[in-house]
Amino acid sequence: MAITNGYATLAEVKASLAITDTQDDTMLEISITASSRMIDDYTDRFFYRSGTTQTPATYYYTPLDWWTCNIDDNVSISEVATDDNFDQTWSTVWATSDYFTEPINNPNRGWPITRLVAIDRYVFPTNLPNSLRVKGVFGWSAVPSEINQACIIQSSRLFVRKQSPFGIAGTPELGTVRLTSRLDPDVEALIRPFKRNKGLAH
Repeated sequence: MAITNGYATLAEVKASLAITDTQDDTMLEISITASSRMIDDYTDRFFYRSGTTQTPATYYYTPLDWWTCNIDDNVSISEVATDDNFDQTWSTVWATSDYFTEPINNPNRGWPITRLVAIDRYVFPTNLPNSLRVKGVFGWSAVPSEINQACIIQSSRLFVRKQSPFGIAGTPELGTVRLTSRLDPDVEALIRPFKRNKGLAH
């Protein structure tokens, strides 16, 4: 099984576990993919890229006010268009001078843009569902180092979890401990700053 949109490589996780053979590669790859999706679920965002400049991804939104609309993490926008009469054609294509992106300083620190602001000819249709269409590259330009480290830790934890199938680690002689289903505390500390606040981005 290949890793799908993982935040750590197989080599990184194997190095953290001091594994040099290939016997467990499939299980490690499953652990990496699962850990990456756990991080997505916790933060309510994803850190891989969706779409390319040549083949942009398309996302749809229902604006809640005329002037601003929160969008998924975005690296670059190739088109903003609105559907003003619910004919599902999104025929009003905005020029780049019709909107700007926020937070304006996010790209300077390696973070994506997360909001559009109407500034010129048009406003966002607020009375129609999915009236805003945005095409571009979504996600993050690069996986943050904190996310990478969190994925390595959580992947390692999931992989060794098979040694404790009943959720209890240890021995009667040395003592036992019940394993929880929550994220590793260090993982949670690493990724907490990236968590969206009730779906709203930083």
